Amino acid sequence: MINTDALIDVAQRRGYRVRWHRGGPKAAWLPHRNTISLRVGMDDVTTLCSLAHELGHAHYGDPPGHHGPHEIRADRFAARLLINPHDYAATEAIYGPHPTLLAHELGVTVKALKTWQSLYERQAA
Repeated sequence: MINTDALIDVAQRRGYRVRWHRGGPKAAWLPHRNTISLRVGMDDVTTLCSLAHELGHAHYGDPPGHHGPHEIRADRFAARLLINPHDYAATEAIYGPHPTLLAHELGVTVKALKTWQSLYERQAA
């Protein structure tokens, strides 16, 4: 399981700056500055998942703003980055198919977990 500090290191190795802001959105990709900005004061899981989502925007070179297809693609990028199939399988074997419990045990948001599940279901079909 990856933590926020390790993900910040990944972002910086890819040439992105990570900065912090107060108020406003949870996170933002600022392509003109090659920067990901995260809101101060979020819990660890929300910070981690927001950073992974914005890394998706950076990875794909998305423009600023909220464009439906870009948001979906960034969500999928984050889910794949944060959830390892082996960890998911082991966690589900112990705790069952309960999204809230699985997300908690895997250290991700329920949204990230459900996104990962939807990707996995498509690949298994």
